[in-house]
Amino acid sequence: MKTILYCIVSIFSFTSISLSFAAEADNKSDKAKYQEGIEQIKKENPTDYEKLKLLYNFQAELLLTSLGYGIDPIDGILDDKLKNALKIYEKKRNIPVTGDPLSYETMNQIDADRTTMDFDPVLLPSLSVYTDTWDKGYLIAKGTWVLSNDQMLWPEQTTQIECNRDKNSCTEVTASISRFGGSPSLVLELNSYEIERWDNYEIVTKPVETALGCVRYIRRINRLQKSVTGIRSTISKESFCSEVESKELYMTLNNGIDVYIDLSQKQDKKENELLNVSPELLKTLQSQ
Repeated sequence: MKTILYCIVSIFSFTSISLSFAAEADNKSDKAKYQEGIEQIKKENPTDYEKLKLLYNFQAELLLTSLGYGIDPIDGILDDKLKNALKIYEKKRNIPVTGDPLSYETMNQIDADRTTMDFDPVLLPSLSVYTDTWDKGYLIAKGTWVLSNDQMLWPEQTTQIECNRDKNSCTEVTASISRFGGSPSLVLELNSYEIERWDNYEIVTKPVETALGCVRYIRRINRLQKSVTGIRSTISKESFCSEVESKELYMTLNNGIDVYIDLSQKQDKKENELLNVSPELLKTLQSQ
């Protein structure tokens, strides 16, 4: 088993190096660059091309097997069974029907669907806004940020906010699960907010700008509602900030368990849509 895994990792390493030119900036489309790269490898490095085909065949077999297309055994060979299963898969995913794992659209769709099937949401902590020590000048709140007018870029995160009236500041620590670029990783972010107002009913912070100066954040804690909200405003569209949305984003510290349930339900729906099962079984799965 270790030998098989080592070979797979070696092939993956080879692929990332051989096709790295596809990310070069020029006037060609990604598809054109990809196809040229495949032809170049086929012409100049036939042995490497065979390894590449083995990898893509193997990836296709793994995905189609998990989705119920009956690919057995998994051997990395593009035989009639794999070709026919791929054509059914391609038709279902509304991409060009080729029966070829090396097809640009098929390769991308397989990669995207593998990512979808591998996603497993993490269980997030519940919401807690402790206001009993408000009059003593201390507050602590925990929860998960959600957006009321947009979709959260990193929905899997948990935040703790501590406000100290004597120090005239609120400290916010956020732990996020990042799933970009491969394996999940933990990202920590620490921000300190100067308090603008602390009265019997609210704590409002002064705006805090990000390091690049693109946006700024404000936090507001309501004592009676036991709620924590925030606003993200765009303050610059220059240089690095050109890709940042101009609209304001309204944030609420929410119950992480509710976020987890929502992510899990959406994940189940995506997986059910990908499965190659009978309409009757699919209907049963979707009703669960």
